[in-house]
Amino acid sequence: MKKRPEMEYIEKDMEPGRLSLHGYLGDDKRPVEAIIDADRAELKTLGVTCEDIGKKMRHITLKGMEGLGDDVEVDGFTVEVTEYMGWAGCPFKDNKKAGKRLSNVTNNRTGKSMCWTDVGIHLIKDHCFFQGKGSAFRIEPSEIVEFLELKPTVREEELPYTD
Repeated sequence: MKKRPEMEYIEKDMEPGRLSLHGYLGDDKRPVEAIIDADRAELKTLGVTCEDIGKKMRHITLKGMEGLGDDVEVDGFTVEVTEYMGWAGCPFKDNKKAGKRLSNVTNNRTGKSMCWTDVGIHLIKDHCFFQGKGSAFRIEPSEIVEFLELKPTVREEELPYTD
């Protein structure tokens, strides 16, 4: 796959210390577009879209924000949202900014926990980017689908996917 020229700048900004302390790629050596393609392919087999995942994550975080740092029960999940000063910019250069928040979420049925950031929600929902393997906030697509207990919303052949 030939890399688009704008991806060079995006990948540079995803390195540690540029837009975030730890960066977005971890120790993953694949180009960003290859990471996205692999994650989309995995979601295609699950029948779930990046938008489905991002919407559910955002819903949980927004409800959790109502707790002002205390635990909140949301649709079978317990969430605690911690807010930090400032904003995080999107490395994909779409002029989106996300609040610096960390959502610690527990699935009350399974007892499993996950955490995510607001910029992580945006990256998943709007760019289908779950971050590189080894990244501090990498979320495996199949794990988040299972964690959120998302059911297939579309047939495999209807999912957006580009080869």
